[in-house]
Amino acid sequence: MATINIIKVSTGIPFKSAGKTFVAEREIDFDNLTDSSGNSVTVNSGDTIQAIPIEAGVRVLFVETEIVTSADSATSATLTVGDGDDVDGYDGDVNLKASAGTIVCTGSADAYSISGKRYTTDDTIDVVPTWVDATTVKGKVKIRAFCIKMI
Repeated sequence: MATINIIKVSTGIPFKSAGKTFVAEREIDFDNLTDSSGNSVTVNSGDTIQAIPIEAGVRVLFVETEIVTSADSATSATLTVGDGDDVDGYDGDVNLKASAGTIVCTGSADAYSISGKRYTTDDTIDVVPTWVDATTVKGKVKIRAFCIKMI
């Protein structure tokens, strides 16, 4: 499985002082994706997509996934949301076949559900899609990380 970095610009934390909250968002179109260099890439089932940069000193409280365009997989299409330490720390089972507008958040069964995760080193919020059987539309999602600057 490949790792695909789609972070085109490292914008950094919008606030430099502690206690400030912000939302980092990225739209991912699995049918029309470009990597950080602007090259068109094909996303395969099981690929890791590095979507949102997280700097050291940030606590990600939770992550939500919004379905923009549903996948049409014949059997199943799912997504995990995590980071470099835990591939599904924020969400272990997002249904990519759900209706457009469906929003799924970090739930009580997810590793980072109690207080999110405080990052002591730079990392990324990653997504890993899995499609089973014939898929002509892989779908599109928005990933949002709700964050607070800690230090």
